Parts: sequence; structure tokens; C-alpha cells
Amino acid sequence: MKGSLCHILSRGCKHVNIFVFLFLCLSSISIITYFTLNQARQNDKLKSVIRVENVVRQFRVPEIETVPYHHVNFRIIVIVYNRATSLCRLLDSLNNAHYFGDAVALHVWIDRSKNGTIDSSTYGVASDFTFRHGQYYIHNQTRHVGIYGQWMGTWYPNHTSSEFAVILEDDLTVSPYFYKWLKLVHMKYDHHSYVNGYSLQGISIKHGVKQRGYLDVNKAHKVFLYPILGTWGFSPNNRNWRAFSDWYQEKRRDPKFHPFVPGIHPSEWYKTQLATGKQDHMWSMWFIYYAWLKHELTVYSNFKGHKGLTINWKEQGLHYSKVKRSKDPLLVDWKLEYEDLPEHPVIVDVNGRARRVDLEES
Repeated sequence: MKGSLCHILSRGCKHVNIFVFLFLCLSSISIITYFTLNQARQNDKLKSVIRVENVVRQFRVPEIETVPYHHVNFRIIVIVYNRATSLCRLLDSLNNAHYFGDAVALHVWIDRSKNGTIDSSTYGVASDFTFRHGQYYIHNQTRHVGIYGQWMGTWYPNHTSSEFAVILEDDLTVSPYFYKWLKLVHMKYDHHSYVNGYSLQGISIKHGVKQRGYLDVNKAHKVFLYPILGTWGFSPNNRNWRAFSDWYQEKRRDPKFHPFVPGIHPSEWYKTQLATGKQDHMWSMWFIYYAWLKHELTVYSNFKGHKGLTINWKEQGLHYSKVKRSKDPLLVDWKLEYEDLPEHPVIVDVNGRARRVDLEES
């Protein structure tokens, strides 16, 4: 009996050993499979980032070349340097906007510091974000390009493209209806050669040197035309943007040329920055000059209460030396009356005076 018991125990131990062996094998296979799949995911993610960075290298900023992307109706360009919290807030608002099933792509362009580094917190926010409405790309600039390169080296549509885009700095929040409005005005006004783009901000100053204060246009006008673009969210007319980009590439080579426009505050600001060596902070002066030269105008919304399709949080950076919390109102409701747009909007000059003028098409 004893021998039989030992025999049974021995056989049991063998079975136990077999079970232990099988368990360890299965566990090892599971662990290997997990790490293999996880590494594959990481490799896929790395390939995606590398692919995008290779695309970025096709831009020799400030030289501009066409970048081949999948066809979309609308391209969102977010430009950022080192404000991770601001980027997170903007990306969340973009996810909460309505795109109505249209083909949309979101691109986040992260600039490098002058010593060539990418802010890790900002990159972390961008890489952890999931865009729910379409394609998503992260672009790490291959060198420091500054505000000029971020604005003028990130979108250059080809001549046959029907897409439109918006360029957003990181310290903005967008209205849930910013795309709806942009789609309406692009469809309504893009065929006018004098319309160079569309500004999303609801509040703007008077830019004439003889005037101070904010623009206040009669609310009977749902939109208006203005000589100065607004940079708190700007959506260019792609035809005009290509022409401006080509002109800028040529004109910037002349060291004696400065884009001064008579009678406006931005020229005074640019002269001050030129005197202190900070003119590279104000890319918009070149666009303002080009618009003045070509008699082009920008379309603005004119909602009640100066509600904007973006708000600017006025955070510390190139444009503000310290944080100024935004009190500007954001458009959060949509009314059918907003879609009743005039064929020829009223023109408002830099001193805030509205006038009706029949503009000639070029």
C-alpha cells in the first residue's frame, strides 16, 4: 500500500510538474506576446511620428514646398512652442466643435527652441491627444523657425486644391460653431479676388493712427470687410495665400525693404520692434502690407455682444509680457439668421467708418 501510495504521489507530482511547466510556458508566451504587440504599437507610433517629421523636412522654412496629404475638406493648423496647458485647452475645444461628418485633418506644429529642443510637456500633450473627427498629425519642426515659419511655412495648398484651412495659435479657444461659420463664408466669398481670408475673433481695435478704441459695426451687418487681418484664428483664401506666400519669399530677400503702411498703428509697432531687433515677432505686418498693396480685405463676423468664434486667453508669450485673463465672449449658440449673408459686405476702414463701395475684381 505504501509503495502504491508513493507511486500515486510520484505520478501526481509528475502531473503537477507538467501543469506547472505548461502554466509557465503559457505565461511566457503571454508575456512575450504582450511585449511584442506593445512594441509593435510603439513602433507604429514611432513610424507615424518619423513619417510626419520627414514630411516636415520638405519645408525648408522659410522656403515653402507643397506637402502631399490625403484629401480633406478642411485642414486645422495649430502652431505651438512651449505652452502645454494652452495646447491642451485648444485641442479640447477643437474636439468639441461640430464638423458635420466632413473630411477634416488636424495638424499640430511644434517649434523648437533656438538650441534645437522640443518642449517635452507640449509634445506629451500633443501625442496623448486623440482627435475624434478625422486625421491627426504631429509635426516637430526640424529646427527653430519662429513665428514667421510657423505661420508661413505650415500650409501651402496646390493650385488644384479645393480645401481650406485655419491657422490657430495655441492660446485660443474655438467656438463649437467655428467650422460651420468658416464653411459658410468660404462658400459665399472665396470667388471674390479681393477677399484674402476670414478672421474668427469677435473683438478688434481700430487700427488707424487717428483713432483709438474698438471696432463697433452696426449689428444690421452680419459680416464686414476690414483692411487688417485678425490673427486670433485666421482662415486664408487659399488662392490669395499662395500669392502672398510667393510674394513674401521674393520680397524678404531685399534687406532694404520694410513693409510699412501709412496711417496705421501696426506700422508704428513694427518700427518699434525693428529698432529693438524684434521685428521677427510680427509676421502679420507683411500680410498687412501685401493686402494694402493689392487692395485686399478680410471678412469678419459681427455677432451681437462681440461674440467671437475664438477667444484669446492673452497668455504670456511673444504678444503679451504677462498673463491677461480673457473676458471676451465666445459664440456657443447658433441661429439660422447667421446664415443669411450679404453678397457684398459693408467695408469698414481702419478708423472704424463703414461705407458701401463696389470693389473691382482683379
